[in-house]
Amino acid sequence: MNKPLLIILFLFSFNFLSAQQWKEMINDPSINVYEVVAEAESYFQNIDKNAKGSGWKKYQRWLYENEPKFYPSGDRSNVDPYFVSKEFKNFLKNNSKQEKSLFDNGWEELGPYYIEQVTGHYAVGLGRVESFYSDPNDSNRIYLGSRSGGFWRTIDGGNSWTNTTDFLYAAGVNTIAVSPNNPNHVLINVRNSNNGVTHGIYQSQDGGDTWNITNFNPDNLGWGGLGTYNSIYKIVYHPTIPDLVFIGTSEGLFRSTDNLNTWTNSATGNSWEWDYDFTQINFHPTDENIIYAATFNEDSKIYISNDGGLTFSGSNTISGNSSNIKLSVSAACTDCIYVGSSDGIWKSTDNGQNFTLISNPGISNYGAFAVSDVDTNYMLFGDIDTHRSTDGGATFNQATYWSTGNANYNTTGTYVHADIRGARSENGVFWVNTDGFLCKSLDNGVSWEIYEGQSIRENYCLGLSQSNHERTISGSQDNGTSIKTENSWIEFYGADGMEGIIHPLNDDWMIGSFQFGGKRRTKDGGLTQSGINPSGFDGDWIAPVLYDPNNQMKIFAMDDMVYSSDDFGSTWTQLGAPNFSGNVSNAAIAENNSNILVVSNYQAIEKSIDGGYTYTDIKGSLPNQFITDIAFDPNDDNVIVVTYGNYNYDNNKVFITIDQGASWQNITYNLGNIPVRSVVIDHTDASTIYLGTEIGVYKKSMSENSWILYNQDLPNMSVLELEIMYGSNTLRAATWGRGLWEFTLVGRQSFPSILTTRISNQPTDTQPKVDIDQFVTSTISYDGEIANAYIQWSTDISSVVNTTTMINTSDITWVTDSPIPNQTEGTKVYFKVFAGGDNNDITETYRYMYEVKANVLCTPSMDCSYNDGFQLVQVGDINNPSGCEGYGDFMDLSTDLEQGSNNQMTVTTGYGNQYVKVWIDYNDDLDFTSDEVVVDNYVIAPGQAAGSYTETIDFVIPENAALGEHILRAKTNWDVDVPADACDETQYGETEDYTVNIIESSLGLIENNFEYKPLVYPNPTVGNLSIDLGIIYNNVSITLTDINGRIIQFRNNLYGRFFDLEIDSSSGMYLLIVESGINKAVIRIIKN
Repeated sequence: MNKPLLIILFLFSFNFLSAQQWKEMINDPSINVYEVVAEAESYFQNIDKNAKGSGWKKYQRWLYENEPKFYPSGDRSNVDPYFVSKEFKNFLKNNSKQEKSLFDNGWEELGPYYIEQVTGHYAVGLGRVESFYSDPNDSNRIYLGSRSGGFWRTIDGGNSWTNTTDFLYAAGVNTIAVSPNNPNHVLINVRNSNNGVTHGIYQSQDGGDTWNITNFNPDNLGWGGLGTYNSIYKIVYHPTIPDLVFIGTSEGLFRSTDNLNTWTNSATGNSWEWDYDFTQINFHPTDENIIYAATFNEDSKIYISNDGGLTFSGSNTISGNSSNIKLSVSAACTDCIYVGSSDGIWKSTDNGQNFTLISNPGISNYGAFAVSDVDTNYMLFGDIDTHRSTDGGATFNQATYWSTGNANYNTTGTYVHADIRGARSENGVFWVNTDGFLCKSLDNGVSWEIYEGQSIRENYCLGLSQSNHERTISGSQDNGTSIKTENSWIEFYGADGMEGIIHPLNDDWMIGSFQFGGKRRTKDGGLTQSGINPSGFDGDWIAPVLYDPNNQMKIFAMDDMVYSSDDFGSTWTQLGAPNFSGNVSNAAIAENNSNILVVSNYQAIEKSIDGGYTYTDIKGSLPNQFITDIAFDPNDDNVIVVTYGNYNYDNNKVFITIDQGASWQNITYNLGNIPVRSVVIDHTDASTIYLGTEIGVYKKSMSENSWILYNQDLPNMSVLELEIMYGSNTLRAATWGRGLWEFTLVGRQSFPSILTTRISNQPTDTQPKVDIDQFVTSTISYDGEIANAYIQWSTDISSVVNTTTMINTSDITWVTDSPIPNQTEGTKVYFKVFAGGDNNDITETYRYMYEVKANVLCTPSMDCSYNDGFQLVQVGDINNPSGCEGYGDFMDLSTDLEQGSNNQMTVTTGYGNQYVKVWIDYNDDLDFTSDEVVVDNYVIAPGQAAGSYTETIDFVIPENAALGEHILRAKTNWDVDVPADACDETQYGETEDYTVNIIESSLGLIENNFEYKPLVYPNPTVGNLSIDLGIIYNNVSITLTDINGRIIQFRNNLYGRFFDLEIDSSSGMYLLIVESGINKAVIRIIKN
């Protein structure tokens, strides 16, 4: 039975369910996946599913994660909740372990640990924090539990953090309890990060250094039957009675008096309530016998114990509540207990027996409610943002704003990330844990401090650069798209980050994506960006995007159609549609013949041999299961590997074809039934296959018939995507909960590493041009001596290869001793870089390509119909009241500018908030590069709308600027930065070109023997002059003369580095003479 028919049947059967029943159904494995789908789809038809907090993203995330596991039946009722961990343990038991000495080092962690550079992101965060503990007696000690990233601790107040649970068999920690008598005695619930199933309570006696499972575990509890999801929600120590522990679970409330050696189930009055989901446990501030509890199942009352937790009884009805509740107590009102929910806030003054409504602030309670433990006037409520009350809950005001997580996220004090998962008040300090951070407030929620240093990103995907080892783009849940660079991480865009790619040769050109295939492109390494989707595009939750390996400016995108773009996303062409229904889930393109494209959806898999226009079915004997990934062998386009992630004991997880799908072979071998999420094949002679699975990475060469765990020092995490950087022999992994990791390709840890590769003019829309020499430059790291380095190039993939030697110019830099010969316009040039070591260990890069462009000037036209753009441009002798031009060719207007001169450009715009960028094409290659920028995104009339605005912008001509005439290009863009690419056609703005003639300087430095070149500014000046000698000097004298040598001013016996001089003489040229001992500088000055 196919999926659409299943959904229709379940829609018919379950149309009586309540509006948000699907939220409870997803956690009940006795309910079929497609019953949940039917109920959720019905619910979302009647609301704005795209509204923040609607639940649509939660549902889509759940469906993406679960449907492949249970497809096609959707039946979860007969699946072992410990399916993955048991399969992993079976593999370890039945296969020889990897030798520790096989590699110099294991997998290395890449982070991110901190939010560093923020460009286009608006809601930055590190990852989802589920629980925390702050030591009331030592503010330096904090413990943190991450949904997917385990247990973290700091003992220095958050300056450094350490994870200590990486190698347990599950990755999630959702609740932490610490003995009130010993902060080193810690209890945590270790759980599956996806389905929440507990793997038992673990304890540490040494502050989290080491962990051992307690008696309170599924085996002893009799949990873990087929089709069950047994969960632990809360662990708490009694604050005054030693060794008394309470555990809130999906099977009721448990009580242990001996630190979990034994336990009993606390009776809750009615027998049917004993196995409720207990999520909240709180203690009376002064009476050790009174304990409060709340459940997920019951929203009309709480449970109260007056005998230390032996028995519980229900409170009177909380009138008017029908939502999940959160509890809070305060030492400032000992007999009070507060209840918060989406329906309001209630207060009890009789130890929970009766409740009175305080207010209904209309705030959707995600999971955070806390009353100050020192002053009950202060309360905190958390939904998407935090809201605070100063009047005991009568009124609330928003305190934090999720959409302000930009470059100023950590300076405003009003950002904690979206979705507040928990809140607490301890000694008057409010704490919250969110989908991005752990945060605290010392002023009752007015301002917030963010804790960073934990690598807990839940990554979906990654895309790496083949020309720069240090660059990777990755997408994560809740925390968007990020770019790892040589120096830092760039937070690029928000939402859920998905698939990303980086141009193989120009690592500044990248594409990131978000849910359903929305795409953002950058041409300057993530500093600026723009949207580039095909019109009407609506892809899968994670929609494929990939580049053509043989025409690397060409990219593909897929929803239920396949689209291509020949200009890296600027324009799109609709190609064809596969024969299956629905969106493309996975896609791969052959490395050597890019007319061969393979796509899949659910169990269907089809091949195109005409570049994506038409498709044929190649499923053949493959299983009727959900395909999770596809990979071509880069050495042989006939070889394709597909993977499966189902939770079936069928040993059908990896299949291969050696004839492009005419036949298939099962190569699961000894892997067993570990669900596979990703596959890549390396470029070595062995064509080694690497698998990213729900626990770990596995590998085998193409000729071997068994898999080896390739996991040295890699946490036991789900690996959702793998990619290979050819030149550095690196395998990189996107993990769910522990960020980005990398390791060497098997057997190549000592090979030369080609870290970066560039050509003289990196590929763009207009580069490289005809008649411009293209030298190849690489940086190569190696422990020994490089025996030889060279490139092989060709103008046709199948033609005879030409070889050009590289020479070592400095340190690790190698440059071709001659350029790749000039080619005619439209010629595609292909090349690889090779580096050979002293052990015959040869490394080769990816096959790069570029297309030779015409040597013409781009003329980008933009929309200035709203008076965006220039109304006037004045610089030197140019005075042009141009008005709206879109693109204006004013190169017949010219002015002289001197080398090293300070200049001013006066600009008038007809609309505010105009960003202005100016280049001068000093090398006359009709391209405008970052080193030719003279005005970098100066903002005219920030925040203003329609109107005439005039401002003057200072700019400097470099002293070494090439003499002669050059093009000056000025661009405006409304509301956002002008892109780095001067050829971009942004929506609102204008481009104008002028001519400037660079002439020799008539002012500036004439003579100098100071250690540093003195800086004198502004020059020309209207009277006030500043002098900077670079370092401090004694006995400095300053002399100002006219051009005839007549002294105008003289000062001596000066001390310092910085000096000011006021010229009150008439306009003209002067000489400034600065001396100190044997040091002397003479500078020509002009006063206007």
